[in-house]
Amino acid sequence: MKHLPSLCIVTLVIIHSDCQSVICQLQENDKKKAILEVIDSCSIFQSLPDVERFKRGVLRRERIETTGIGHGVAIAHGKILGLDSVKIALGLSTKGIDFASKDGLPVHLLFVIASSPSIQIEYLRALSAILQSVRTEQVREHLLALKDLGHDERCERFFSMMSSQNFVWLCKTQKD
Repeated sequence: MKHLPSLCIVTLVIIHSDCQSVICQLQENDKKKAILEVIDSCSIFQSLPDVERFKRGVLRRERIETTGIGHGVAIAHGKILGLDSVKIALGLSTKGIDFASKDGLPVHLLFVIASSPSIQIEYLRALSAILQSVRTEQVREHLLALKDLGHDERCERFFSMMSSQNFVWLCKTQKD
């Protein structure tokens, strides 16, 4: 098991105290509405310089080509100027959302990523970490099971799993 730097553990504890900032249970089953629901429900996006512009950017990107990557996972994303760190949230859908994914399966795990053109490397690392993790059925099942737990237990299991995967996007890095 990989160990996280101490700064990352502190960040996990801070985020852990506000689980709703990064995880939400989706009610919508329409792709556009579900993306907007994640952005509106997860408070991590409320600190963006221009939330409405970010929403338009994510939806514009989705119109170009689906971000449904298969196996019930979608990774919607958009760029906005003025960010110094990548912001990611996860929406869980019991019903499933038609994302026109290549495999035709409905999406149950909807990640939304906000980044800035100036932090492209951090964005690519975060995207890579998500892609590597959700490739395994075990991780997808673990994430889907979060919807059946109480709020505190859901948070605990989510962050425990993310820390064991060494998810860089949950960690704030020190600037040199």
